[in-house]
Amino acid sequence: MKQMKCKNCVYYSAYYKKLSLNFERLTNGFCEKHQKLQVQYEICDAFISNEKREEYKERRLQRQLEQSLDSINIIAQILKDNNEQEG
Repeated sequence: MKQMKCKNCVYYSAYYKKLSLNFERLTNGFCEKHQKLQVQYEICDAFISNEKREEYKERRLQRQLEQSLDSINIIAQILKDNNEQEG
């Protein structure tokens, strides 16, 4: 199990700093539960593991991929029909 630190909590959103070619994750972030700035290594009693959030993201990504595949299949069928009509 993940440690019960803010950085592993569903309510915590990390802050990032823009560098020239990428982003750097900062040690501070925002706690949606407490509506305040938190350091990622703090611990509180409102902790909820972000593993559920990861599962949700995976399910949402799967649905989006399926919708994209459906759209691609529809476009492929339209192109096939157009080629048959022209030829």
